This record gives sequence, C-alpha cells and structure tokens, in this order.
Amino acid sequence: MVKKVSLLAMAALVSIMAGCGSTGGEQPAAQTPSAGAPADKKEITIGVSTATLRHQFFIDIDNGMKKAAEEAGVKLLVNDPNLDLAKQVSAVEDYMQKGVDGLILLAVDNAGVVPVVEEAKDKGIPVITADSVVPSDKVDTFIGTENYEAGKQLGEHLKKQIEANGKDVKIAVVTHVQSFVQKERLNGFKEVLADAKGVEILNDQPGYDREKSMATVENILQANPDVDYIYATAENSVLGALAALESANNTKTKIVGFDVTPEAAEGIRNDKILAMIQQQPEKIGEEAVKAAIEAINGKQLEKNISIPVILMDKSNVDEYFKK
Repeated sequence: MVKKVSLLAMAALVSIMAGCGSTGGEQPAAQTPSAGAPADKKEITIGVSTATLRHQFFIDIDNGMKKAAEEAGVKLLVNDPNLDLAKQVSAVEDYMQKGVDGLILLAVDNAGVVPVVEEAKDKGIPVITADSVVPSDKVDTFIGTENYEAGKQLGEHLKKQIEANGKDVKIAVVTHVQSFVQKERLNGFKEVLADAKGVEILNDQPGYDREKSMATVENILQANPDVDYIYATAENSVLGALAALESANNTKTKIVGFDVTPEAAEGIRNDKILAMIQQQPEKIGEEAVKAAIEAINGKQLEKNISIPVILMDKSNVDEYFKK
C-alpha cells in the first residue's frame, strides 16, 4: 500500500514539474536573456511617446531607445504625435489601457502632459521623461541635457569671442517660443551675456522648422543688415538661418546654436557657424530605456540623470563629423 501511494506521489510531482515548463497556447518571440529582462520573467513592454520623428535629433533618440531595447530583450511601442499635445495624451491613455510596464515620454508640452503622467503613475506605471522636464514629483526620473547650463556654456563661448574682438555687437534670436527646452537654452544664454559690454540682443523671433526659420532670418537681415550673430536654439532653426545667409551671400553674420547635423558641421568648417552645442541624443535614448527597465524592476532612480553636451567649433568638428 505504501509503495503504491509513493508511486502516485512521484507521478503527480512529475506532472507538476512538466506544467511549470509550459503555459500552453502561443508563446512570445524569443528574446535574448539579459540583466534587464531575465528569461524567467514575462516580457517587459515599454510605451514610448516621442515629440516628433520629423527631426534628426528625435530620430537619433528613437534609434538609441530601439538599440537599448533590443539589447535588453524588451518590447518597445513607439508613438509619434508630431508635436500635437492631444495626440500625445491620447497615446499615453492608450498605453495605460494596454497595460504597459513602463512609459518613456518626450513631452510635446511639459505642463500639458502632467495630468496624464500622474494618472499613469497612480496606476503603478513607472514614468521616465527625456529631453523635456515634466514638472511633477511623480516622474521617476528625467534623462537629458541640462539645457539652461548648455545655453550658458554657449553664451560663455560667444562672450569670449566678443571680448577678444573688442567691438559692439548685435545678436538676433530665432527660437520656438512654445518650447520649454528652447526657453531654457535661451535664458541661460542671455544670463551670461546680460553684463557683457556693447552687446545688444534683439527681440526673439519665431522659427522652428527650416522654412519658417529661413524666412525669419531673411526678415532679420533686411531690418538689421548690421547684425553680427544669430542665435538659433534648435537644429532646424540653425539650418534655416544657414540657408538664409547663403542665399544672401552674407559672410559677415555668424551663427551659434544647438544640435549639429552634417550640414551644420560643414557650416562650421566654412566659418558660417561659429559654434554649436551638440547633445548626445542616442545616449539619451539608451539611458531612458535602461532607466525604465530599472524602475520596472523596482529600483529607486535619481530624479535627474544628466547627459553631457559637447561644445563644437572648427577646432573639433572633424572629430565627430567626418568630411
């Protein structure tokens, strides 16, 4: 009798062990095991809402996120609201309904996304913000450039140039006034130059995409033919300003700005652009995914993870952009 019970117990144990190795039904695609997504845990899904994928900077962030997600073996869902706040909010709401494990948000409007960010966090979903700071203590961490400090760094570089030349100068500004990030870059820049002698900064002018920025700079040059510098606070405003100067055959006015592209790098080599701040967008994307995985796994994150910038001018442009 004892022998019979023992045999039945062993059979039951084998059955239970076999059941642990299979859930039945369809299986998710195999993922490479990693520290971020262990093989014995369910697949991690991260919902991403970027700002736009129409600009190289955000494309590079997206590439960095995809690279890190592939390496970690996690699933990435990406939404592009193309600078539309309502679409971004809707995307986050959709991610909540889908039950994603974490969120990465590149805010279109940093204040406008606060309610949906806090709703997600209240549902237990970790929220990582990148590029633009979202003013909520419920955000797990921000990853990106310290834009105010980067603006100051560029301003210091220009200030030294102005002081070395010893002449009064006039600076025009082309910026996207709705962008919190660009406001930070502009405020840091202006702070440094506020006490500089002989420096006049003209009123801010609108420019975000290349065409609008080109038209804005053309108008600036007509109204202020003696302008010495143009401060363009983003990638496409730099390229629009460059196109306007080339169209006008203007070799006197120089550009300073943010986010170097191959075209802008050529402008640095040709002395049309004095200096630019280069962010590290791919690294921002990579670190955002890594942070999301850590938060999903229960790790407490620092509230601010700063990614260093590079001040690029003629002395070092070839180190980063090959001819």
